[in-house]
Amino acid sequence: MAASPTAPVTHEWVGFEEPNGATWLFDATFLLSSWTCVFGNGCQGVLTADASDLAQGCCSYGAHFADKADRKTVTDAAKHLTPATWQFAAETKAAGGPITRNDDGDWVTRQIDDACCFLNRPEFEAGPGCALHSVAIAHGERPMDWKPDVCWQLPLRLLSETDQNGHVTNTLREWKRRDWGEGGEDFHWWCTDAPDAFVGHRAVYEEMRDEIVELVGQEAYDWFVAYAESLPPTTIRPHPAAQPLPDPVRRGRRKS
Repeated sequence: MAASPTAPVTHEWVGFEEPNGATWLFDATFLLSSWTCVFGNGCQGVLTADASDLAQGCCSYGAHFADKADRKTVTDAAKHLTPATWQFAAETKAAGGPITRNDDGDWVTRQIDDACCFLNRPEFEAGPGCALHSVAIAHGERPMDWKPDVCWQLPLRLLSETDQNGHVTNTLREWKRRDWGEGGEDFHWWCTDAPDAFVGHRAVYEEMRDEIVELVGQEAYDWFVAYAESLPPTTIRPHPAAQPLPDPVRRGRRKS
């Protein structure tokens, strides 16, 4: 007997047409969900086994830079870090600085001790987490203005496509395993498909307002807010991942 096809994961999408302009598609299921970052509070990381004890979150592989401006943002921000706030300041400097090219020729943050050089570990006196993130907050600034683009955008993903007639469709959705490229399906755990991360008290579009506005602009964001506010009073909506999923095949933790 042939196996039954796997049921599709259903998401609701809402679209807006700019007058004589682009189309915007928003993943309403995700943006109205209760997803929240659980770094240090249940995040199992992106290795091939539960790595909660390492407190690495999605920083295990470092960050890929979008462009020269992205690299300059991080280079400038790193000047504000000190050994008291950045665990691997000395090691990173000795290795040639926090930005390097990987084997594929891509610009990335350097890895130290098998994770991003900016990641302070649990034993560090100032506590675990991104040094850029924590020092930005200490300076009264937004972490997203100090960190690599991909770091503050996660778990949002903006895609722009142009059809044969030149019409542009912009899609804002959740970041899926496939967006990590090769190896994403091997993660033991990923936050947008695990119920552990759907424990927030505000909808994503409210929780990540600054990030969304930076990605899509104020006007497009306001369109989505107007849509959300037109719905019945309960702001947060159920997300498919809020229900436990069957465990995938588990592999051992990556060795250094």
